[in-house]
Amino acid sequence: MFKSCSPYLKMFSEEGIKWNFSLDNKLLHYAMEEDKLIFLHIGYFSNISLRESTYKLFSDPETISLLNENFVCLIEDKEDNPESFLLAQDLLLLNQDFTYGPVNMFIMPNRRPLIAFSNSDPEHFKELAKRILMAKSEKREKLFEMSEELSRRVLSMGIAKKSEKKPEIDSVFFKLYLKTWFDSIFQTDFLSGFKPFTPSPVSLFTVIEYLKTFPDTEISERVENLLDHFQYSPLFDVIDGGFFRQAVDYTCLQPLFEKTLAENSQFLALYSLAYDYFKKDSYKKTALLISEFIQNELSNGKGGYYNSTTLLGDIKESVYYHYSINELKILFPDRYNEVADAIGLDLNANPQKRQLPVRGIDTLNVITLDELKKLRSRRAEHRSYFKDERSITASNSMCVKSFTIASRYLSDPTLYQKAVENFEFIIYNNVSKEDARLFRYTCRSQSYLLGYLSDYAHFIEASLELFQIKGDVEYFYVAKRYLEMTIERFFKPENGMFSKSEIGTPGHTVTFKRESNIDFMKPSANSVMAGNLLTMYSITSDELHLKMASQQLLNVASNLMNSGPMLSNWAHKILIYINMGLSAK
Repeated sequence: MFKSCSPYLKMFSEEGIKWNFSLDNKLLHYAMEEDKLIFLHIGYFSNISLRESTYKLFSDPETISLLNENFVCLIEDKEDNPESFLLAQDLLLLNQDFTYGPVNMFIMPNRRPLIAFSNSDPEHFKELAKRILMAKSEKREKLFEMSEELSRRVLSMGIAKKSEKKPEIDSVFFKLYLKTWFDSIFQTDFLSGFKPFTPSPVSLFTVIEYLKTFPDTEISERVENLLDHFQYSPLFDVIDGGFFRQAVDYTCLQPLFEKTLAENSQFLALYSLAYDYFKKDSYKKTALLISEFIQNELSNGKGGYYNSTTLLGDIKESVYYHYSINELKILFPDRYNEVADAIGLDLNANPQKRQLPVRGIDTLNVITLDELKKLRSRRAEHRSYFKDERSITASNSMCVKSFTIASRYLSDPTLYQKAVENFEFIIYNNVSKEDARLFRYTCRSQSYLLGYLSDYAHFIEASLELFQIKGDVEYFYVAKRYLEMTIERFFKPENGMFSKSEIGTPGHTVTFKRESNIDFMKPSANSVMAGNLLTMYSITSDELHLKMASQQLLNVASNLMNSGPMLSNWAHKILIYINMGLSAK
């Protein structure tokens, strides 16, 4: 485990649990010989609160003893094995658990899953583990039957059924879908106080694209208010730029201090499009500040970008992003009042109290560039800031696309150049020199793991985006080559969708192959592929590409009305389909 580039696996490598990070045949044979169940934990580093609760669980002496004595223990980073994470999400959904991890799974020695859950409370965990061990001892046949039934049910999840009937994919259908979904966001989702709150920039991007085709004053005003709410809340880091990934709730008053390349790339595209649509200078400034954050804080120095930043330790004790009035007095003895007011600090508060800066309408007009640099430098003096230095192909490809979109809507050619440099980094670092396959990521000049569908889908999308903005045929041929490669290695003719990993490659832990179809935190890989196929059809008029894209859209269209934002990127591709005049095909 210590050789892994995953910071999450490294965090647990020296703990008392005897972790394995690959279920090879030797380990599987050991589990069968010793008659031990398998315990699998899947997590990720960037979510502070979840990371700390998991660390507390696996530091509990009784938990350590219970797992070491009775189970073969595996741990995975969801970025290393997103297919396992997709399966885990399917299992959680069966239990009406809509969290985004971390996930704990108990598995039979024959790789059949027993249960998945996200609760990391030590007492709850130990009670459940003991019940499973008791069932194994006293009701083994029932336990086996339960695993077989769960396997049967999960086989029908995460796999789209091929639609033979053609729903009415037209503007009337789409308008009804979007209004139903959009109303539910404001009347249900926000009012219900879902926690933590995670904005979906992809969903809002779809809504603005919809408004460009079907103007709607009410929806337009709501989107504008929401965009203002985000950029003028603590969710947006006014000092370094960029959006924090989550907040405690919709008010965004208490952000959870992690920023990812994927989310900020999506926000960059969103606010660039919003500037083009609403013509508000503040949206352009927000987009440029996001771009600066990506370039300043996530750059790997080679044209690519790191995965994320986060804080170490207890979030309640963190001081990294905060400032006190006393600090400002030292930094700006003649202007601390103006600076404090500009970043939303309370001058009447205890001068030693650390406060979180918030952007106001005039913040960036009041603070000078030199003052902003001093505020940034002050942060660098604090500890606990951490970067996940994996340059993931999918996330970097999303960044290429967003830089390209931003260059178009902000009329900034330097952003296009950044997109080109980022794309070249992927080409020279994340592509196998032997067979041109994509690697999942590069870390410390080493490539790791074969790429997943998400890596190929976003890479093709980035290539096409670059081609369309300037017509450089080199990018078209790259997209064409990798589209053919993806069809050859990932396409499933039985339902017209693409598998998350290459067809024929074995499952790492549980053998079920999954499909990336749900637009949860990021666009699903299959929805991105549908968009790629539509774009290729618009360029080449190749009917095969249209046929494949149409089948994918038909497979999900019947679920669209009740899905809300869970299929928002699919909705965007359906909107493209309608705007291409293809609704009757």
